[in-house]
Amino acid sequence: GFVQRVTELAGHAVEPAAEVPPAFAEAMDDDLGVPQALAIVHTTVRQGNSALAADDKDAAVARLAEVRAMLGVLGLDPLDAHWAGEQEQGEDLRHVVDSLVRLVLDQREGARARKDWATADAIRDQLGQSGLVIEDSPQGPRWTLGPR
Repeated sequence: GFVQRVTELAGHAVEPAAEVPPAFAEAMDDDLGVPQALAIVHTTVRQGNSALAADDKDAAVARLAEVRAMLGVLGLDPLDAHWAGEQEQGEDLRHVVDSLVRLVLDQREGARARKDWATADAIRDQLGQSGLVIEDSPQGPRWTLGPR
């Protein structure tokens, strides 16, 4: 969620930092201290979320760059092309699914504008049963895959 919120705020993909924070490097250099390294990742995400709450865009973007660098070392950067499903066929399907979900979300937004809460809730619930999580944000609704 942190990665998505900062990316939306920045208006573009934030590149990973050139270097990982020193504490992360020290943890990894200490016999691959992954638990300690993950604690530093979590602390950095927490700092980034605090920056978001304080409307400090520059600090939030800086924390995201650090998080991406650390997660890149671990092979877990969610914005890496590998995790984004950017294989040729998968990207086509992702575009189609996103277009269809956007169409349904537009219908939900229309129902909300009419104050037809029952329809808006029914659409959200139906999407949830399909395995999608809908989150309303100031920039509009966004969807992610969730538990079915």
